[in-house]
Amino acid sequence: MINKPLRIYVAGPYTPKNCTLHDAARIAQRNTTEAIKIGNALMAKGHYVFVPHLTHYLHIHESCKIKDSNFWYELDNSFLMDWANALYYLSPSWGADEELKWAEAKELHIFKSLSQVPTVTQKQTEESK
Repeated sequence: MINKPLRIYVAGPYTPKNCTLHDAARIAQRNTTEAIKIGNALMAKGHYVFVPHLTHYLHIHESCKIKDSNFWYELDNSFLMDWANALYYLSPSWGADEELKWAEAKELHIFKSLSQVPTVTQKQTEESK
């Protein structure tokens, strides 16, 4: 147990590979749903999370004008590189594997199962730091 929440980035597959266009949206939604479940479980343990899969809803919205996939990687990486002090690795994918390598190089806390994630015993507020 720890007394300060970690800022955990959830890394896992998003982009469907080797499937029909019809199945791509379903697979992306399934991957997003799995990341949300993990994010909620991490928050229940007292941590702050960034679930990059949630940009799925920004990306598919009719008002989205961004077509460059590099933008989405840059957005995600800005949270990983500038905000996170831990990474939760869901399962292999090109993006998640790259994020894992970066997190290992920067010696972030890395978790691959919920049982590895400590529970926060007492949250420390900004005022009490």
